[in-house]
Amino acid sequence: MGETVASVGSGRAEAAPACRTPGLAAPWRWPQADLGERILQAAVAVVCAAALALGVVLTPSPTGTGTHTVFGLPPCGMLVTTGHPCPTCGVTTSYVLAAHGRFYDALVNQPFGLLVFLGVAAGLVGAIGTLATGRSWSPLARPSVVIPAAIVMLVLVFASWGYKWATL
Repeated sequence: MGETVASVGSGRAEAAPACRTPGLAAPWRWPQADLGERILQAAVAVVCAAALALGVVLTPSPTGTGTHTVFGLPPCGMLVTTGHPCPTCGVTTSYVLAAHGRFYDALVNQPFGLLVFLGVAAGLVGAIGTLATGRSWSPLARPSVVIPAAIVMLVLVFASWGYKWATL
């Protein structure tokens, strides 16, 4: 790079072009987060940390559902009325079980609750990563990533519901 080569027959030196493999683009670099994204990630980190701490403080319901009632919320109307769980029955209990380090129990109780816990933990790690490195997550926020992820999450909710229905 930046070397000079003598042009044949001209008697003068010219700069050689930079060495690049033909057909390859310049290397991709992860973009830096702007101030607004860093503030957002700080808020995400606080919310995720609070949610994880809350999971540690709560006591999981021994029945596998109903942990949310400690917040003054009523028991699941579908479960009370039909005897069958709703799609989110047991998610709070599984989340709290996972927060207590009881991952197998969380998986057996309501698989999606364990996934929610892992997602919150990953959100905290990602937010701290942005704050520490300044890297932006905006390249991942495009339809080709978000739409398939949303579809997978929806399928997992219904698969977990089927599992909970079969095991309750």
